[in-house]
Amino acid sequence: MVWGGISTRLRTPLYHVMGNLTGVRYQNEILQPLVVPALQAIGPRAILQDDNAPPHRSSAVNTFIQQARVNRMLWPANSPDLNPIEHMWYELCRRVQQHHPPPANLGQLLQWLQQEWNGVPRAFIYMQPDPLHAPTMC
Repeated sequence: MVWGGISTRLRTPLYHVMGNLTGVRYQNEILQPLVVPALQAIGPRAILQDDNAPPHRSSAVNTFIQQARVNRMLWPANSPDLNPIEHMWYELCRRVQQHHPPPANLGQLLQWLQQEWNGVPRAFIYMQPDPLHAPTMC
């Protein structure tokens, strides 16, 4: 699994999550080193949009979010997943699948993912896809 964050101004580095992502790992490996600096770079009006994945909603993460004064978008349970990152994941997958032959190993796959993640133009992030024609995951 990989994790990444986007905004119209910047994108975080792509992070390879090895094993199960717990709330504590999400806080220590993603929120502290990647999300908080990105939100600070955006400015005081930045809002974190995550989803209701269990690691995102653990008590440790909720406490950290409050202490770090991170503005978080409310995300109702069972809501449709209209998060713009879903379109980025589709684009990343599409780009990696264009490599031939397929990756020989996990290291090569991760290298291609990072390369393609960095190569997606900022203009792609600005696009507002039609929710009725949203891409399916690959």
